[in-house]
Amino acid sequence: MAHLVKIHAKSKMRLPLTTLFITAVFFAAGTPYAATLRVPEGHKTIQVAVDAAKAGDVIIVGAGAYTENIVIKKPLTLEAGKETKTPPVITAADKTKPVISIIETHGVTITGIAAGGSTEAGIYVWKSSDVTLKGNTVTGNMSGITLMKSANNSVSKNTAERNDNYGIYLEGSNGNTVEKNSLSSNYDKGLFISNSNGNTVAGNQANLNTWDGMRFWSSNKNVIKDNYTLRNTFGMVLSDSNDNELSGNTSLPNIFIIYPILLVYIGIIFYLVQKNILKFVHKG
Repeated sequence: MAHLVKIHAKSKMRLPLTTLFITAVFFAAGTPYAATLRVPEGHKTIQVAVDAAKAGDVIIVGAGAYTENIVIKKPLTLEAGKETKTPPVITAADKTKPVISIIETHGVTITGIAAGGSTEAGIYVWKSSDVTLKGNTVTGNMSGITLMKSANNSVSKNTAERNDNYGIYLEGSNGNTVEKNSLSSNYDKGLFISNSNGNTVAGNQANLNTWDGMRFWSSNKNVIKDNYTLRNTFGMVLSDSNDNELSGNTSLPNIFIIYPILLVYIGIIFYLVQKNILKFVHKG
């Protein structure tokens, strides 16, 4: 009887080890790995690849021209292939819609893509978080990049130029980082932040825009540092905005470039007038 009890005790000690082994194998087999989908090699269009992708997958887009409106509603990465010397260029198929829309999701990364031809936005982010937009080119849209009601996103090293309204536009979006972007030659403002709080705006170039380099409207407690706003009608404008931290920014409105030139022309005109008056006096 004692012997049976001894054997049973050994069995009780072995059971947890067996259970742990089976559990480990089960979880190892079930661990999700990110798949890599390629356009156009594996999928003819980017949207087809997006629809086929699972959460966390990577979509690599080859060089070339694509005419699409892409909608992303799951965490994934959309990036240009490392072998491409020029970015893949996506033009809006329906110009009234954004070229790329990120809708009510999180964990999306877009890098190295060019998006244009939309009367809405090149890249549009709606109610999303932890989105990374890096190294993209967004030109020829109503706005280059728009964040609406979105928080804790990173927008960096993008080129948002020659858009009809804004290079980058934030509305009702808090806790985002906007840094080291080129926001120049837009036909209204380089950067427009409205009703958005607690954002960091750092190291951006917002030059040669038709009106404002940067405008903050009803936006509070933002960190605004080390930005350049050169040769805009107005460099940096804060309206109805409080408790913002500004440091190391450089602004030079167009008036400071035009004024010296204007003085030179005025001097020339006065010289010519004076010269003609003296000629007239001497003749008399």
